[in-house]
Order: sequence, then C-alpha cells, then structure tokens
Amino acid sequence: MGNSVALQNTQYIYDLVNLCAQFNVEKAVVCPGSRCAPLLIGFGKHPDIETISITDERSAGFVGLGMAQQTESPVVLVCTSGTAAQNFTPAVTEAYYQHVPLVVLTADRPSEWIDQWDGQTIHQGNLYEPHIKGSFIYDEELVVVGEQALALALSGAKGPVHLNIPIREPFYPDSLDEFKIATKGTKFTKEKIYKIEKSTWNGFESILNSSEKVLVLGGQTEPDPRLVELLNQLDVPVVGDVISNLHGVDGVIKTADLVFKKILAPETNSGCKHTKGAEYTNNFKPNFLVTIGRSIISKNLKLFLREYKPQAHWHIGEGMAGDPFQSLTKIVEIPPAIFLKEWLTKFAKEPQRAQSKAKRQYDYFALLSKVQKEVCDDLDSKLEKAEFNYFSAVRKIIKNLPKNSLLHLGNSMPVRIANFIGIQDPTINVWCNRGTSGIDGVVSTAVGHAIAEPNRKHTLIIGDLSFFYDRNGLWLNHEFPNNLQIVILNDSGGGIFNMIPGPSDQGDLTHLFTTKHNRTAEPTAKEFGLEYWSVGSMDELEKVLEKIESGILEIFTDMKINTETFKRIATKGTEDTK
Repeated sequence: MGNSVALQNTQYIYDLVNLCAQFNVEKAVVCPGSRCAPLLIGFGKHPDIETISITDERSAGFVGLGMAQQTESPVVLVCTSGTAAQNFTPAVTEAYYQHVPLVVLTADRPSEWIDQWDGQTIHQGNLYEPHIKGSFIYDEELVVVGEQALALALSGAKGPVHLNIPIREPFYPDSLDEFKIATKGTKFTKEKIYKIEKSTWNGFESILNSSEKVLVLGGQTEPDPRLVELLNQLDVPVVGDVISNLHGVDGVIKTADLVFKKILAPETNSGCKHTKGAEYTNNFKPNFLVTIGRSIISKNLKLFLREYKPQAHWHIGEGMAGDPFQSLTKIVEIPPAIFLKEWLTKFAKEPQRAQSKAKRQYDYFALLSKVQKEVCDDLDSKLEKAEFNYFSAVRKIIKNLPKNSLLHLGNSMPVRIANFIGIQDPTINVWCNRGTSGIDGVVSTAVGHAIAEPNRKHTLIIGDLSFFYDRNGLWLNHEFPNNLQIVILNDSGGGIFNMIPGPSDQGDLTHLFTTKHNRTAEPTAKEFGLEYWSVGSMDELEKVLEKIESGILEIFTDMKINTETFKRIATKGTEDTK
C-alpha cells in the first residue's frame, strides 16, 4: 500500500522528467538530497537522459552550464530544498547573461511549512529573480507550467528557467518494481521564421551608403563557423576580442586593446611619428558601428568608442542588448548570421557605387591592420626580452594548443592576457564566463564542457585564486574527464590588484586586495588523483608541454615581474615606453 501511495504522490514529477526529455534534455546534473528523491529517481531511471551526480550545488550549477554550452541543448539542474537551491544562483546568473538554457528544478516543502521552523525550509519562489527568464511553481494542480517553462527556456534568446516543486510525503517507494516512466511523446521542435522589415533595410542602406567608415564589432559569441564564413564575405573591417570566436575571419582586428591603446595615445608610443593627436585618432572613428554578440573585454576599445562615438550604432541579436559605448541607435532582434546573409544578398552586388564603397572600406581596414601589425610586433619584442612571466607562458600555451581543441579562460588576468596575445588557429573554440565575469565556477564550467565533449582536448588557463576557490569542481561522483588540462597561473595571489589603479596605491592595505598566499595545487592534484606538473621557467615549460596530456600544470611566476611586464604592454602614456 505504501509503495502505491508514494508512486501516486510523485507521478506528476515523473511526468515532468519525461516532458524534459521531449524538450530535448539529454543531460541532468543532480545533487544528493532527500526531498528531491522523486527527481533523482525519475532522472536516474529515464533511459534517454544521462544523469550525473555532483555533491556541491555551486559546482553542479556551473558543470551544467558548461554542458549546456557545449551541447547547445537544455540541461537540467536538480537539488533538494533550503540553501541548496541558493547555491545554484551564481551559475543561473551566468546562464542568464550568456543565454544558456538551464532548467532548474528545486525540491521544496509544502507551502504551509515555510517559516514554521521546519528543516531545510526557506522562501524558494522567485529565488533567482531578476536573473531568470521565468519562475514557476510546479505541483499536481499546476502541471501545465512545465511545458510553459521549457518552451520559454528555448524561445528567442535562450536562458534559464526555474520550477520550484513542493513535494509531499511519502515520496520514497518501498521498491521500484511498480515504477514506470513514460518515454514516449512528440519531441519539441523550434521553428521560427525571421523577417526583417523593408523599412529596416531602407534605413540600413541609407546609413551604409553615407558612411565613409563602417565597422563590425563582435562581442562574446559562441563558436559559429557559419558566422565566420559570412563575415569573410563582407567588405568592412571586423574587430573581435578573443571571446568573440571570430579569429577565423580574414584580417580580423584581434588585439583591440593594444590597437586602440596606441590609437588613443599616438604621440607617446615609441616609434610612432604622428604628432597631431586627436586629428590622427579621429581617422579611426567609425561612422557606422554594427555590433553582434555580448560583452567586450578590450578596455581601450571601449574608451575609444565612448569618446569617438559613431553617428549610427546598430546592434544585431536576440535578447538583452547592452549599450557599453552609450551610442546605440537601433536594435534588430534577429540572429546575426541571418542578418548578415541578407546583408550580403541585398548589398554585396550593387552597381558602380559599390567600387567606391569598397575602396573606402579597404583604406579603413588597411589603417587598422597597420596599427595591429605594429602592436603585435612590439608585443613579441617585449615578451622576448622580458624575464619569465605569465604573458610569455600563456603565449607558449596558446601556440601549443592542438588543432580542433577548446580553450577555456579564467576571468581576471587569464582572459586579458589571452586577449592581448590573440588566437591564430581558427579551429580552436574559446569559452569564458564573461556573463558576470566572476572567478567562481570556472573550473566547474570547463569540467562540464569536457564531460559533454569527450572527443576533443580541453585546456583551461586559470589564476591561482580562482582555481583554489572552485576546487570542488574536481569533486565529481563519477570519473574525472581525462581530456581536460588545467593550467594554473600561480603568482601567489591576485596579481591584477597590483596592476589596476586603486588597490596598488593603498599602502599597507594592498594585501587585503592581492590575498598573498603560499599554496600550491599539488596536494589538490594528489587528493583527486590527477597528474601534476610544475614549472618556473620557459625551458621547463617547453619540456613539460612535450609530454603532458591532462591533469594540472602549475606555472609559477613572480608577481612583481608580471606587474612590470603588464605595465610595459598595456599602460597608456609614458609608462608604455619603459
């Protein structure tokens, strides 16, 4: 009798599990608990969903994030009631800003037990707002919201949704002999026809024809060979940070931080003959800026475009459109690849005036390319002469990445260093948690990617504090992926705070920002059974790179040397000539 009551009590939950499968969920990341038992049983027994158990909810959230990014499919997160659900918040927030479809299922006590001193009972409704596409209460009386939530996660700009599920006892079946889960149903298909209004194209054509300098700028974008192919057919310059995944575009301006640093301060750059200052700088101002993707890393590019605003700025893409240059004049909510394809179809083969336009754009491209070559040559020269530092180390790591591999970048310094250096190989995909740019969850996200794509090599470059902060990302309740190489840049603290204005000027309080330490990752590697290597020079690094396959590579550098190198490379004004 008890078994039948428990199964009847939880059938609506097993129906939700099958509904997830119908919406193309193939992976679920579940965290152990009691109140979530029906969810664990349902996902664990469903034949079409791979279920992965992870103890730490914060790590689990980011592992799910990485899986969803890599598979381009929704991933379910499951946890028990109470503060367990709050630990998904960082990953949910990152998913919101990166348009990643996480389906968050949180078990809950019945509502009458909230604020009654019942264990693991908190206010879980709307827990992730405003960083969520939708929040729903799912129970026996409101099963219809399951389909609404899943459809919302996949519509338009994808993103996370939350289903909070009050579960009444009994929910543990005596046995699973009578347990049945439906596995049939129509698969969800997303078919949306996009249409760009004629008035939009008329406005676009008018601006295009009147603009001497048109610039396409890519923010953070998922790897998309089709997008790269279309951009290669445009006759306008393209700028893209390392996280834009546009390094396959011919002649892309990929070192924008260095390029626009030099453009902003031409009279102080060594070897630069320009003395007209603002007049020279104004040559690089675009009349028409077209942006795609999300966040931009390059600070000097942002400073330039904020000071030298384009007359027109269109953003192409679904979801939230930021305005980091305070210049946005129009938003076209359509996938960039669809817009670019129509752009090429409508305007690429115009009669005669196309030749003059192409000439103008070529001159603009040549101007930007000339500066890029100068700054890249200067960077190579400075790094060759410098003592061993983490810029030189990252450059060596990037040059040694195997083709068709994935590069994961930690926030703080790793992504900035890689952005200065740039990626040459178009077969390498780049990922980074730049939705919120936090250091939490970086290891876990890379782990999720590696689990989801086991046939390609994954390399994570991460700072020491970020690695130690997310060590639980290594604590999996299943086998650790052997296709993941973790490279730790250990300068014994948060070196970036010695470089940015402010923290480094706080005298005897600077240590509160830099968080000096003497820890190494060797005990962590031993604890989790991972191969461990450590280096402190370029010779050692080169030798290790010849034989290392996976595990942890810890690169020790001196914070003072790193700071001096950063100032030589990245600082405007007289410091640049040191």
